Parts: sequence; structure tokens; C-alpha cells
Amino acid sequence: MIACAGCHGESAKGDGPVAAVLNVETPDLTGLAARNGGTFPFEYTLFMVDRRNVIPVHGDAMPIWGDRFQASAISQRGETAEMVARGRILSLVYYLESVQQ
Repeated sequence: MIACAGCHGESAKGDGPVAAVLNVETPDLTGLAARNGGTFPFEYTLFMVDRRNVIPVHGDAMPIWGDRFQASAISQRGETAEMVARGRILSLVYYLESVQQ
């Protein structure tokens, strides 16, 4: 809810309160599998959420969540910030996989 709902909405359908003011269309994330021939694009989604390996183009509105999750990482069991960031990203991708229609 903190990372994605502002743009993608609580239902992940692209109807968050910030979506109306963006100059790009906010995608419906519940249709990723449908737009990929019925198979959820797990690795691609992981890559696009993390975005630390993406060369941003002019006007790219999608945040680099890997950097943000790593910068805010707090571990209570001794994990590195990178481990915490990857865990958050992986959890988010599993959630997106679970809401496919």
C-alpha cells in the first residue's frame, strides 16, 4: 500500500489518487498475466519493480524501488540492506502474481 497504491490504487488496477496527475498511463497490474498470454511474467515484473538495472528514459515515472527499499532497510535479524530490499521486492511480486485476473 505504501509503495504502489498511490499510482496503481489499492486494487492494483491503475486508479490510485496520483495516477490522474501523471503524464503517463498507470497500468492495471491485475492484467499482467493476461497481457502475457496467460502466464504471469515473474522475472520481468521482478526486474521492473526493482529497476536498479534499468536505464531510465526521459519522463520515466516509475520509481526505482530497489534503491528506495535498500535505503530504508532495517534488519532485526542481521540481514544486509540488499537482502531486505530483495525480500521486499520478491514479496511484492508474489503479491502481484496473486491478484492476476
